[in-house]
Amino acid sequence: MGAGGGETILCLDDIASWTKGRAPMSQGSAPTGHGNDGETGFTLVELLVALALFSLLTGLLFDNVRFGLRAWRSTSANTEQVERSMISQDLLRRTIGNLYPMTIANSGVQPQIDFEGTKERISFLGNAPIALSAGGHFRFNILVERTQEHADLVMVSTPELASRDDQSMTRRTLLLSGIDWVELSYFGETATERKLQWHESWTKQSDVPRLVRLRVGFRSGDARLWPDLLVAPRILADVNCIYDPITMRCRGR
Repeated sequence: MGAGGGETILCLDDIASWTKGRAPMSQGSAPTGHGNDGETGFTLVELLVALALFSLLTGLLFDNVRFGLRAWRSTSANTEQVERSMISQDLLRRTIGNLYPMTIANSGVQPQIDFEGTKERISFLGNAPIALSAGGHFRFNILVERTQEHADLVMVSTPELASRDDQSMTRRTLLLSGIDWVELSYFGETATERKLQWHESWTKQSDVPRLVRLRVGFRSGDARLWPDLLVAPRILADVNCIYDPITMRCRGR
């Protein structure tokens, strides 16, 4: 249309804008709104806040993971220590329970049993360890080995007929490490006191004790437990011994 009639001349671009839902833009007008058709993004402050929250949550998560790992390791260590104590008690129960009361000669009239027990040491004859798959008797010594730093409860076994100079057959077994004290006691009747009671030592007796008790103490802060171990010897007399009062020993020995 002509300019004098006041009519607006529409161009093809304006018509296309209307069909797409946008207002027509005449020549010389400035664009309005966002340049990306209404799309918005995060500001720098929002990004910093999000990163701070993410770092906080990550720190809390890793703290919980570390706590869980420490708890798992502590539980595993305590479980291993309890299992070690149970295995040691079972080994001592079988070894002491199967001791053999060998009759030996002495200078007196009454025979004596090859058994010596003190507060921290016990020595006796018993069946061969199962691990060796051997026969005959072995001498067992259960004792405390002390060093400057700690003390250990060990068991040393040697064949009965082995030479003292030959250490090749000696077997040392660590029962408990890092202990504080050990207390052995013996229940029975002695030659001097004819009544049943507990004794701190058992040496040069004609009978084996009826019960052997082993107590173990640990240092402060050590979570290990050791219930009192009570063992009753199964064999109370040397059934293979025919005592000869003239020679004061078993016949044939």
